[in-house]
Amino acid sequence: MTTFGFIGTGHLGSMLIKKFVETGAIEAEEILASNRRAEKVKRLAEAIGIRPVSNRAVAELSDVIFICVRPLEVRDVLSDVAYLLNSQKLVVSVAGDVSLEKLQSFCPARLARAFPSMASEKLQGVTLLVFGDNTTAEDQRLITGLFHALGQTAEVKEKDFAVLADLTSCAPGYFASPMREFVQAAQRRGISPELAERLVKQTLLGTALLLGDESFAGLIKSVATVGGITEAGVLVIEREAPGMFDQLFQATKARHELVRKKIDGQG
Repeated sequence: MTTFGFIGTGHLGSMLIKKFVETGAIEAEEILASNRRAEKVKRLAEAIGIRPVSNRAVAELSDVIFICVRPLEVRDVLSDVAYLLNSQKLVVSVAGDVSLEKLQSFCPARLARAFPSMASEKLQGVTLLVFGDNTTAEDQRLITGLFHALGQTAEVKEKDFAVLADLTSCAPGYFASPMREFVQAAQRRGISPELAERLVKQTLLGTALLLGDESFAGLIKSVATVGGITEAGVLVIEREAPGMFDQLFQATKARHELVRKKIDGQG
């Protein structure tokens, strides 16, 4: 039986544990978990049936270890348990901006990176995956299968991780932000914010289902008839949005570079 360990049970770590158990991808008794706040992991254990232990116990007793801490905490966490992480262990980091090369400098385990999305909580997200050269075909099938239980997976090139994370992991926030502005624009025209938000949310859910069978361009063409009201609005978006999204990628690139610089500064 494979034993799975999770170091870090914040929002992301807890979500992964809960969803892996709920979907049957991993049995609760197969999971060990740790958190620097012992009471937090104990509450999770009481609710789900996993085993709360220390970081070192996770590293020693688990076959597959998920690192679910913040990027700037990864070095210290792995350095503390590195002597337990040999080539028989598979370490999967969900910490952004910590490269496989950097992870390898912290420990000799087999390595992979996974970048899930908040949408995975609804089993509809996309998890980005990249595997180290020292992983086996079985490692790759195992990790891909686990995250496929939470939605879709995409194995990508590590150099593209940051941009693709904007399209997946960060995107729920990016999608919600312009929708909030849409609601506020309606509010400025006398519509109650509660009504406007309800209408936009429901329409957004329906639109997502339509997009399951249609491209963005195809759906726009279906709704925005030539000379119609929708076309007038689409033309405004097409005129204004490119600059905004280019700035978005520039801003996130700068933040990624700042985080990487701090990680490199750790030695």
